[in-house]
Amino acid sequence: MTTQAGQREPRESTGVEPIDTDTIRETVRLGLLLSAGPLDRDAMTALHEALRGHVALLLPIARGDADRLWRGGTAWYQRAARLDGIARQAEQPLPVDPFAALVQVQLLARDCEWLLGQSVARADS
Repeated sequence: MTTQAGQREPRESTGVEPIDTDTIRETVRLGLLLSAGPLDRDAMTALHEALRGHVALLLPIARGDADRLWRGGTAWYQRAARLDGIARQAEQPLPVDPFAALVQVQLLARDCEWLLGQSVARADS
């Protein structure tokens, strides 16, 4: 279910705050557009922290969905590996090198976009 402010509410009553999909999508969009202009360290730092926060919000939901899969099946291994990779990437500090920082922010934005897609698909089903 979607609220007026573009927020998704979890299907079950889990006590989890609704996910503000509009804010997450905007953060992802900004992260992917960073390479369109001069590399701004402050902007990259702010986006990196925002994306890490979004990943921290979305990752437990995705892990819960993965836990419903048969542990031993290919789908579970693929999902668990992807989620572990996202968690490791989100833990990394922002590199000092501007280009490496840009790449890290963009990869984190794509991971966040994927997690949001998984969460929205779950809420729609």
